[in-house]
Amino acid sequence: MDCTDLRGVYLEPREIVPKVFWVGVNDCVKDLFESLWPIPGGISYNAYTVIGANGAAVIDGVDEHLTYEYVGKIWRVVGDLRKIKYVVINHLEPDHHASTSKLLSLAENAQVLISPTGAKIVESLYSIPKDRIVEVRDGDTVSLGDKTLRFIHTPWLHWPETMMTYLEEDGILFSCDAFGSYGALISGIFDDEVELNYYIEEAKRYFSNIVSKYSKNVLDAINKVEKLGLKIKVLAPSHGPIYRKHVDSIVALYRDLSQPKVCAKVTIVYGSMYGRTEEIVKAVAETFEKSGVVVDLIDAARVHPSYILHLTWNSGAVIFAFPTYDASVFPPVKEVMNYFYVKQYGRGRLAAILNTFSWGSSVKEAVETLNKSGFQIVEPVIATKSQPTSEDKKKIEELVEKLVTELRKLGSCP
Repeated sequence: MDCTDLRGVYLEPREIVPKVFWVGVNDCVKDLFESLWPIPGGISYNAYTVIGANGAAVIDGVDEHLTYEYVGKIWRVVGDLRKIKYVVINHLEPDHHASTSKLLSLAENAQVLISPTGAKIVESLYSIPKDRIVEVRDGDTVSLGDKTLRFIHTPWLHWPETMMTYLEEDGILFSCDAFGSYGALISGIFDDEVELNYYIEEAKRYFSNIVSKYSKNVLDAINKVEKLGLKIKVLAPSHGPIYRKHVDSIVALYRDLSQPKVCAKVTIVYGSMYGRTEEIVKAVAETFEKSGVVVDLIDAARVHPSYILHLTWNSGAVIFAFPTYDASVFPPVKEVMNYFYVKQYGRGRLAAILNTFSWGSSVKEAVETLNKSGFQIVEPVIATKSQPTSEDKKKIEELVEKLVTELRKLGSCP
């Protein structure tokens, strides 16, 4: 997707419903989100302005380097920034609120609405005077006259202080990082204006990268909103398109992603310095294919962990195949293992280890990391010379047979 032309009409403020505006910005400068995750299609920072009979509220902000574009958009829809009564902080992370201190210096009458947990940690990030901070508890409402904001606490999605804001009269749920995706909004801001399949795929990758560790909290938030009986006509996340036609679809996607249905698929994440490990894993992949098991072969030295997390989401098993390097796991594979550990990605999945070496195995390190990641490691753990002996080959065959048996117990892949 082209993320270079920032002059389009869709960079203008857009009215979502009467008196409710998108005032977000597109970021086509950063190449890495959170300095970790590739965003070749850029990303949007969605912020919103609600104009009521008795004042305006701004919901969330943008990254610091786009502050002036953001403030300019608010000024265009509000006019006098002194009309802003409230700035709502759904989530403190700087991609949402590094712009807020500047906005508050201009919107001199605005108070900051934030969860009690957020109020305790806000000063670690931003210089906001304490007398301008108002704590809102779960279920609290604030009136703008003819517009009512209700606050729904959704802790650990994906920080401890997060909440959502619901605009009662218009049925709009401002969901912050929930239901978000990578990808700048170039052709439009709504789900029925964009190439939705692109954003759905980027939503899957975004989920695996950003919030997968907190899958239970995502489910808790979805269930909480459903139990409240809120009529959601528009779902407005902080990244990616605003949903007005496919609200149920994006909620269902996030529910499915939060409880991954692993299938009869094995992903082989490998590294190979001189081609010998690659020869072994290609032979292993052929054996899986002959057994009717779906197999993905990923060279960790050439595929970023962001995509590996996404591609392994429904894999029932992951094989880590790697040579020893400096008495350790081959660095690109080690990096992937570390991401799996940080995201606790192994839960519900099998793992297998295939280490090739000449003078020293690095199996122990791999076992420790994968155990801490939540994987169930299937025996035998393989440590073989780069030219496997006949005994080594038998162990590899045994491992593959065990994995095939276990994977066949799972359903077929979609």
